[in-house]
Amino acid sequence: MSKFKKSILALILVTSALVQRADAQNLNPNKVTYPSYQTEHRTNIPFPKVNGFTVLLCDFHTHTMFSDGLVWPTQRVAEAWLGGINALAITDHIEYRPYRQYTNNDHNTSYEIAKPAADQTGLMLIRGTEITRTQRTIGHFNALFIEDANKIALDDPKESIKEAKRQGAFVMWNHPGWAVDSTYIKEFQADLFKDGLIDGIEVYNNNEFYPRVLSWAVDKNLAIIATTDVHGFVESGTLQRNGVQRPVTIVLAKESTPAGVREALDSRRTLAMFQNILAAREDIAKMFVDGNIVAKKVFSDGKNINIDITNLGSAHFEMKAGSKIYSIPPQSSVIVVVPKTDKKFIPVVFKNIFIYENKTLAHDLYFN
Repeated sequence: MSKFKKSILALILVTSALVQRADAQNLNPNKVTYPSYQTEHRTNIPFPKVNGFTVLLCDFHTHTMFSDGLVWPTQRVAEAWLGGINALAITDHIEYRPYRQYTNNDHNTSYEIAKPAADQTGLMLIRGTEITRTQRTIGHFNALFIEDANKIALDDPKESIKEAKRQGAFVMWNHPGWAVDSTYIKEFQADLFKDGLIDGIEVYNNNEFYPRVLSWAVDKNLAIIATTDVHGFVESGTLQRNGVQRPVTIVLAKESTPAGVREALDSRRTLAMFQNILAAREDIAKMFVDGNIVAKKVFSDGKNINIDITNLGSAHFEMKAGSKIYSIPPQSSVIVVVPKTDKKFIPVVFKNIFIYENKTLAHDLYFN
């Protein structure tokens, strides 16, 4: 048999096999369907409990087409659930609605559209809104856990914030350094602080970190917040390529419920996580480290000891012990070699945990 005839025969046999397989699976042999390119699974971001508290990942600042965002509210929910977020607030602007001619609805609509989708996935959806005024003089503020955004749409910005507080809102000052050359407390914000109308503050927004604002948060006992302030899509592929996670507020909650989130915010048990960096009050930062890092002596030659440092969670740690800096990615271990000591701890500095403006966490790691 010629090579040509052999090739034809082989082709016939392969085609016959494909047809038989297609027939067996009730498929069309002329249309081959491959797996969907759309992600359908949730990326879990596990953490151990921290001093008995459950670690929740929250984004308290996002937008949809019902203000100046680019996505439908249910898309925002799907994106958050797939990305491992536990609690989400859609905080559409009250004053700024560039698509009003197409979305001529009241200020609660984005929440009402998103809520059924959130319920179906178990995502906690927090009702919120953004009070938006001139950035250089007044600023932007998110009101979370509100009852009715329509009633907050008042001409006077302070009255808007006071109405939100009458509804029991948690009020946070958004991106103090955005669109200005530095971070300052202006007369309007100072007045809000005087009257106790600000509960939290963004030390990180979208892609900006404000070190000075972290010191304000500590000095004024405000919840420390990091958010995406996303208007388009959270680019998960870009985040993965850069080796970072989407910015989130880590909440240490007594229970995984909206009430648990609120209690933790009111108690200031939060950390900002962004760009493989953490920012928190010193006591919260130490609690978080102790809940995530386990140290164990594994070897000694009489002169030095080897200590296994294991990261149980999904945060990234940069730790200086002695003169060496160790990188500890999520759910990984490193061996730290230190001179033999009778002490049961090693002093370390966490280079990527900020506890004040330009100050990082020094903390002793105890080992057994």
